[in-house]
Amino acid sequence: MADKRLIKVPLTELRTFDAEVAGSLYPHKGKIYRWVKNAGSTALQRSAACLTLPTSAREAIGSRVVAPSGSGPLTPASANILMAAGVPLAAIGPSGSDTGDYGWILAKGVDSVAMANSETQADQQVGCFAIASVALDNAWGPPLDPGTTPSTITPTKIASKRVVIAKAYTTVSTAASFVTAIVDVQCL
Repeated sequence: MADKRLIKVPLTELRTFDAEVAGSLYPHKGKIYRWVKNAGSTALQRSAACLTLPTSAREAIGSRVVAPSGSGPLTPASANILMAAGVPLAAIGPSGSDTGDYGWILAKGVDSVAMANSETQADQQVGCFAIASVALDNAWGPPLDPGTTPSTITPTKIASKRVVIAKAYTTVSTAASFVTAIVDVQCL
């Protein structure tokens, strides 16, 4: 029998209070969603990445997130902190926002995301992946081919939580442009 759970807040709606218990998982149609609080001072963009807010309270890890730029309380903004939490389903306001700073993110499953483009065709094939980038709040970083990952990408930057390209795209352009990429979100 399938595991069924009712939720109070539809997947694309926001709340200004913790209506679903922050950090809760919701499995639905082969995907897994997580209810989170944006604890940062920067809004989370729909279809972009968000990062787990490092905290000393183990129970809070995964329930509080920030934008990739890392602008939030107690956030060590660094190029080495790239532990992606998932993909926001709606633009979640900054902490204390009267439009809602609680919302759902996709933590596991196939979806389309905003991704920085790559100048290399080989980086855009099925199996290539992207990680969150502190330089981008509006998209995932440029995709990387796991077989030819540049040596400048250290193991701390290649987090296990990332998106993997599920359908190749063919637009080749500068990394400053963006594409809609069909990906497998792997952020649990």
